Formats: sequence, structure tokens, C-alpha cells
Amino acid sequence: MDMATARAQLGSVNDQITAHLLQVCEDMTQPIASGSFTPNGSNNVVNVPMRYVGLTRGWLLKVKQNFTNNNGASHAATLTDWGAANLVSNFTMTDLDNYQRINTTGWHMFMLNSAKEGWPFGGALLSTVLDTPVKIGNVFSAISATSSIAAGGGTGSIQMYYWIPAAYSKRDLRGAIYTGVVNATGYVQFTINPTPFVTTGSDATLAVYTGAGAAADLAFGTCTWTLYQNYLDQVPRYASGPNTGYPILPPLSIRSQYRLQSTSLSAISANQDFPIPFTNFQSFLSASIIYDQNGTLAAGTDINQFKLLAANTLQFFNLDPITQALRGRIRIKTDWPLGSYMFDFREQPINTNQAGNMQLILNPSSAAAQSQVLVGWESFADVNTVLGAQSLPAS
Repeated sequence: MDMATARAQLGSVNDQITAHLLQVCEDMTQPIASGSFTPNGSNNVVNVPMRYVGLTRGWLLKVKQNFTNNNGASHAATLTDWGAANLVSNFTMTDLDNYQRINTTGWHMFMLNSAKEGWPFGGALLSTVLDTPVKIGNVFSAISATSSIAAGGGTGSIQMYYWIPAAYSKRDLRGAIYTGVVNATGYVQFTINPTPFVTTGSDATLAVYTGAGAAADLAFGTCTWTLYQNYLDQVPRYASGPNTGYPILPPLSIRSQYRLQSTSLSAISANQDFPIPFTNFQSFLSASIIYDQNGTLAAGTDINQFKLLAANTLQFFNLDPITQALRGRIRIKTDWPLGSYMFDFREQPINTNQAGNMQLILNPSSAAAQSQVLVGWESFADVNTVLGAQSLPAS
């Protein structure tokens, strides 16, 4: 039997087992930890052990942070473009084998949650945009943020939800983690943004609020959080054969890692191709970027074109920024915040094992000093090869 045939057969078995699990297992979502504390800029990290039961698909984080604006003048604190999405500055998920599958930002997590839902994550339709006499809308304020916090002791709060995935989706179990074990430890970690407020004139791209006055004017209040774990319970086990007593799990899905990573790149020059290299040995579903000119975010007026290149020569697309923004609008039915773009490959993932040296090219029309590109990656990787993954040098 050749390798392609064996792979196809294994894929068929994987699909059959997945379908069986979705049919017979119990869909469980339960709170596994909660807490309340006051961040102080250095003690902002929460680390939660996974619950060791079932086949885990992911976690839902609910977090509410209170703020007080102690500015003695009349300087209000107003939401930035990414606002509430930046409340959590980092997510990290370390699996039972001590592989770090997730190490990314709040804005990237929100972007992915929205892209996979086809709608801004947690957003509510309003009756003012629909022909209905029923008072639908943001009734429960599941996701909410005070848009402007007044000076002189004014208070405000943000409540945000984030889905932290292990598996790609509820029905696509690639990346799911079998957590019904007693001899390993895995963690979900999140960091409340230690610098949620930046002063006017500073780069507020990754902040929650901005305004005149000192950076210390916006004081942390109480942060309350709850982490829910979603998993398939009552996983069937083999009744006979060499695997008797072991859980029946989809082989390809279990050995796959669903990876979310982020980075920042700098040294950008106007009217020069700036390469953003893909890592080898992975299958990429998307690349999300923010082009940040030291705090200036534009609606495409600072970019000449985006290109996707293989081996520095083969050009898959060459798009102006407005056309790329349209592709994002088609995905989520609205636009991303200023300066933000998602390159979505999930309908035909970029497999760097096959395509080789892949680069996303940004050609800016302007590049201020200290400009940077914030990049978020979404990919699959085989657990046996991911440790050797490195980007090839850009040329």
C-alpha cells in the first residue's frame, strides 16, 4: 500500500470516529475556575489547570474589569480602536505534553473568534437596523464597555468573552486534547493588560483606553473572571483487541495541534516590499495583521499593495488594501478596525511543507519611525514535526 492510500484510509477512519464521538458523547460545558483580584500592572497573570476529563474542545473565558479615572483635570479616558478586545493582552495554552499551542493576543483571539463565526464575536443585532417591532438588541450586555470614563474619579468597566480553542471547532476535532488523564498537566493562562491606558500622542494600538494626562491616571479596580471548559464526556472505549480499555479517539485529530501564535515585525520602509515569512512544517488557515505607524492606523491609505509569494517568485495574489478589506468584510459582514486585515486561507490552507518558502508581502506607501506590523498566525501542525518548524530567511 502506498503512502497516499494509507493516508486516505487513516483519514477515513478519523472521520468515522469523529462522527461517532459527536453522536454518542455528552457535550459538556462547565465552569472549572473563577476568581476576583485587583491587577496592579505586574500581578496580572491568571494560570488555570485544565479539568482532566473527556475530550476537550476549548475554553470560554468571561472577564470583567473595573476602572477608575483619577485624572484631576477634565481628561476623559476613551476606548481605543481595538478597545475591549485588548483587555486581555496575552493568552497562552500549554498542553499535556508541555507543547505551547497558543501564545497570542486579545485582538488576534477576537479576530479569529469573529472570522470562524462569520460575525463579530458576541455582537448583537439591533432593532434599529432590522424591520421588527420586537425589542431585540444588546439586551443582556454580554460584551460591554464604558466608551468614555470621566475624569475626577469617574468609573467604568469592560465585560468581555473570549473562546480559547483546543480543537478547530465543535465538529472539527483537529487539535482536541484528551484530558481524561491522571499523569499529566496542562494549563490555560491569560494576562490582564498591564498597560490598559496610554496618554494622547503615544501608540494606543494595544491599549484599551487613551486620553490626555498621565498613564497612571486610569487605576485598576476589581477584576472578576470565570473559565468554562467545553469537552466531550463519556468517550467510548475499545471492548476488545490490543487497545482494550483505551478511549476511542480520532487518530489524525489527536496528533494535530491547532496553533495560534503572534509576533511583531519592524524596520519597515516606505514603497519597499516588507516580507512576513510563514513558518515551515505547518498548514496555515489565516494570517492577521495590524499595520501600526507608531500609533497611526489608517483605512488603507498608507499601503500600496499586499502580495502572497512562494519561493520569492510565484505570486498567488496582488491586491490593493481596499480590495483586501472587502474580503474581510465578506467574512464577518463588517470591517475590521483601522489598519487591520485578515488574510483567510481556510478554504485552501497554505501548506508550507508543499509550497516551501512562503511570504506575505506588505508594500507601504508611508512608514513612520518605529512603525511595526503586528501579526497573528492560525495554523495546524503535526505534533511530531512542529518542534522543528522555523521560518526561512526572507530575501
